[in-house]
Amino acid sequence: MGSRYQWSTTLHMIIFLQIIHSVTGQYKIIPPDKPVIGVIGKGVILPCQLKVKIIPERLSIQWVFTGNSKQIDVTSYAGKNTYNPVYEDETYQGRTNFFQSEFNEGNLSLHLKNVMLSDKGKYTCSVFFENWYDAVVVDLDVAAKGDESPVFLDGHMGQGIRLTCKSQGWFPEPKVVWLNSKGQTRKEKVTTQSTKTSSGVFDVVSSMNLEPGLDKEVSCRVVNNLLNAMCESRVLISDVFFPSTSPWMTAFLVTLFLNTAVIAATGYKLTKLLKAELDFWEARSHAVPITVNPDCHVLELEVPGAPGVESNASEPAGPNAPSTVPVLVGKEGFAAGKHYWEVEVGRQQDWVLGVVREKGRQEEERTLPGKHYWALHSSQGEIFSSEGDRRIEKQQMSSSVIGVLLDLEEGQVNFYEAEQMGVMVRMPLRLGKEPAEMFYPFLSKREGTLRPLIRPVLIPLPLKLL
Repeated sequence: MGSRYQWSTTLHMIIFLQIIHSVTGQYKIIPPDKPVIGVIGKGVILPCQLKVKIIPERLSIQWVFTGNSKQIDVTSYAGKNTYNPVYEDETYQGRTNFFQSEFNEGNLSLHLKNVMLSDKGKYTCSVFFENWYDAVVVDLDVAAKGDESPVFLDGHMGQGIRLTCKSQGWFPEPKVVWLNSKGQTRKEKVTTQSTKTSSGVFDVVSSMNLEPGLDKEVSCRVVNNLLNAMCESRVLISDVFFPSTSPWMTAFLVTLFLNTAVIAATGYKLTKLLKAELDFWEARSHAVPITVNPDCHVLELEVPGAPGVESNASEPAGPNAPSTVPVLVGKEGFAAGKHYWEVEVGRQQDWVLGVVREKGRQEEERTLPGKHYWALHSSQGEIFSSEGDRRIEKQQMSSSVIGVLLDLEEGQVNFYEAEQMGVMVRMPLRLGKEPAEMFYPFLSKREGTLRPLIRPVLIPLPLKLL
C-alpha cells in the first residue's frame, strides 16, 4: 500500500515538473546586452523581446521605472480583450507607445518619446500569462550633444593672445581638449569652466593663451564620451594678430571677425537649407497610396472666410467663426507609424486639407467631430494653419502641391511645400489612449470638380538622416 502511494505521488510530481518545464521552455525574454542611451528631446526604444511561437490572447505587460529613490508604474497593457487595455502614468503622459502590431513577433518594447533628464534609471518589463511570468531590466542612460564650439580671440595676454571657445547644452559634463596642427593635445595651460543649468545640462567655456612662435593652428574639441560624439572648431592664427608684429593689429582683428561672421552666417544658412531638404526627403520616403471615399462628410472648422455649406453670407466670417465645410475623407486610416501623401491644390483660392481623428466610424453619420483635426486652409489666396482649438496663424505659400506627413511616432503632423522641399508648419498631436482611435487624410470637396486632389507619389527607399 505504501509503495503504491509513493509511486502515485512520484508520478504526479513528474507530470507537474514536465508541465512547468514545457511552459518555461516555450517562453523566454531576451535581455538587452548593454544599457540603452536616450538623447534628450528625442525618442528612444526600451527593448523587451519575447522569444515565443504563439502569443496568448491574455497577454499582460507592465513597465516600471526605478530611479532617484522612487518607483513609478510607467505604463501597462492588460490584453486586447480588456475594456481599457493601456494605462499610462501622468509623468509619462503622451510619451509612451507599445508596438501592438508587432506583439505577434514578441516585440513588447516601449517607445519613450521626448526623453528627459529625469528619465534616467532602470525600467523593468514584466510579462504575465496565465501560468507564466518573467521580467527583464533595461538600464536607460540619457545624454545630450551641445551646439558648435567656435574659437574666437578674447584679447591679449602680454605678447600673446587669449583664445576662448564656448558650447552649450551637453549631458553628461563634457571634456574639452585643445589640439595642435598634428591633432595632439597642446601643452599650454588651459582653463575650463562647466556650468550646470537649471534644466540639468552643462554649458562649458574654455580658454588658453597662445604665445608668438608656437604652433598657430589651434583646435577646440568638446567631447561627450557617453554618446561618442564631439564638436570641433579649428583656426589658424596669423603673426599679424600678435601685438609685437604690427601696429595695424586691431584693424586686422576687426577684418577677421567680420569675415568669420560672414562665413559662419553663410555656412549656417546652407546647413539649415540642407537639413530642411533632407527632412523633406526623409518624410517623402514614408509615402503611402491614398484613396478618398466618394461620400461627402461635413467638418466644422474655425477658419476665416470658409465657404460654409449652410451659409449664404457673402462676407468672410471672423477669424474664429466656425463654418461647416464639405470634405472627402481617405479610405485608409492610420493608428501608428509615419505616413506621407501629397495634395495638388493648383491655383485655387479656397481649399482645406489635413488630418482628422475618428474614434470608430459610423456610416450613417456624416458630420466629423470638430476640434479633432489638424489642417491647412486657404481663404481668398491666404494660407492659415490650425492647431486644434488654437487661433489660426497666417502662412505664406508659393507652391501648388502640399505634402502632409502624419508622424504618429513623434506625435505631430507636418505640412510641406512639395515643390520648394521646405516645411510650412508643424502641428503637435494630442494622442488619446483608445485602441479604436484612427487618423484619416481629408481634403475639401468642390462642386463639379475633384480638386484639390491626391497626387500619386513614387515611393522611394527609406532615407536615414546622418
